[in-house]
Amino acid sequence: MRATVTTLGPTTPNERPAAPRRATFFGTAFHKVSGRNQVAIPRNLMKTLEESNEGQLLLMRWNDEGFLRLYTQTQLDTIIDSIRQRQDLDEATKAELVAHLSGSAEPIEPDKQGRFVLPAAWVDQLGMREEVAFCGAFNRIELWPAEARRDYDQKKSARMAETASKITGLLNL
Repeated sequence: MRATVTTLGPTTPNERPAAPRRATFFGTAFHKVSGRNQVAIPRNLMKTLEESNEGQLLLMRWNDEGFLRLYTQTQLDTIIDSIRQRQDLDEATKAELVAHLSGSAEPIEPDKQGRFVLPAAWVDQLGMREEVAFCGAFNRIELWPAEARRDYDQKKSARMAETASKITGLLNL
């Protein structure tokens, strides 16, 4: 069989092209917040953002979550498209959700070192004055108040210990 190379990767004549690669984010890093509410995206996450070329960065707080979500434009567009395609929601609810997501997203523009200023209202609401945790969460980066993330991780570790034996087989594939 003859293989061809496309912008989406190698394919054979009867094979569908692979889906475009999306930015995926992994790992957790703790960083200090400057006196001007400035933080720096960790190097490994910044590299993923730069390589993905997925457009503008959008920072948002979803409802009353105790952390902020950082999406690329492409990732947020994917979420909005999936809302619009949902069959279990009426059109008014879809429009309301899309408007809420769009209206709560704050565009950010990191400098070359990945630094940007956190919106003051969110810093005050979440207590992000001293240190934040940048956490890769697959399709987004979460920004947590550092102590809240440490508490969450401690509780999560206890829960994961209970379920570890159930997933060990999956990890060994």
